[in-house]
Amino acid sequence: MHSKKYCVERVKKMRTSARNRQKNVAVTLVRKIQSSSEAVFAAWTEPRLIAQWLAPGADSVTAVTADLRPGGQYRIDGLHGDGSAYSITGTYIEIIENKRVSITWTYDGPVSALRGATSLVIADLRRRSSDVTELTLSHEKLADREAAELYRINWSRCLEKLEPTSRLHLPIDQQEADNPSREFFTDEHRRLQDRNGTRKLADRLQALTVKHELNVVDAVFIARQNMFFLATTDADGQPSCSYKGGARGFVNIIDNKTLAFPDFDGNGMLISVGNISENGRVGLLFVDFEKQARLRVNGRAQIFTENDKLFSRYPGARSIVRIAIDAVFPNCPRYIHKMALVAESPFVPDGKHPVPRTDWKYLAAFSDVVSEDEAGVETDLDKALSRD
Repeated sequence: MHSKKYCVERVKKMRTSARNRQKNVAVTLVRKIQSSSEAVFAAWTEPRLIAQWLAPGADSVTAVTADLRPGGQYRIDGLHGDGSAYSITGTYIEIIENKRVSITWTYDGPVSALRGATSLVIADLRRRSSDVTELTLSHEKLADREAAELYRINWSRCLEKLEPTSRLHLPIDQQEADNPSREFFTDEHRRLQDRNGTRKLADRLQALTVKHELNVVDAVFIARQNMFFLATTDADGQPSCSYKGGARGFVNIIDNKTLAFPDFDGNGMLISVGNISENGRVGLLFVDFEKQARLRVNGRAQIFTENDKLFSRYPGARSIVRIAIDAVFPNCPRYIHKMALVAESPFVPDGKHPVPRTDWKYLAAFSDVVSEDEAGVETDLDKALSRD
């Protein structure tokens, strides 16, 4: 018969042993990513990329802050699919460029099985070729097997988004656009300015008007607009200019360096979003015909077709286009004709009313390539396109 003291000590040891076993619960996943190790490393370390993939399923990231250095802190704020808020915080333990990221991980949110305990996440990157990276993801020191199983499922869902997100990593020559010291005028601009005697005027306008982020006046101007013109080019440099319309204020000002707008159903050619997928360089021209004013925004665009929190704001959107601003500047208003708005288009989806039929889709010429409820027998293309 053991003494009471022995029994108490034995129970303590058993509990300690159980806790130690729990802390050793881990999840390991291995994936081959069709991207360079530099691009995958960027997806793990750049806040704008982290926000696009580090949320499983219907969850979404709303904000990311990161002090990328050993001992630096990071924080990820997000929303679960049911709308409940959560956060993940931690410290960078080890950072080896293009090879390893090691962080502590603490979840704070409504999922009780994941809450409270601090664990360890290690991402090891192994270069298999110039565009293939083997990722070994280890999530260690988990509280118990329930937490491990939840993380195994969640990490698997996140890693499905990692590869396409890593492809958003911009080459160094494109990243230079973020540098305010980058030359605004090209050699050809300068040659023409010199020939026309306008170099000093151009320099003065650049100094006074060209910025690399929005100010309050710019933001208010954009928020008032219900249309803009979008310039894009494909991978071969073939240009396209498109009109984009919506309800007043449909261009979302994310912050002073970022804009976003919805891509609604169009004619099915998908030229603008196709160009952006090949070459993210874009130019936006906002024109207020009532005030006879205009504003230009140059930047780099990305297309998001799922897991973007802005979908809830834009019923009927097929995708969300986000633009990182490189330059913003007003233009001379002299040749803008003064016009007044009669009515906004009834075709802009609002989630409350059915969208009217589109006449051109009812032309007989399209009857075999549109849905049955759109097919018709009309024959006048110019009339259907409001050109007659």
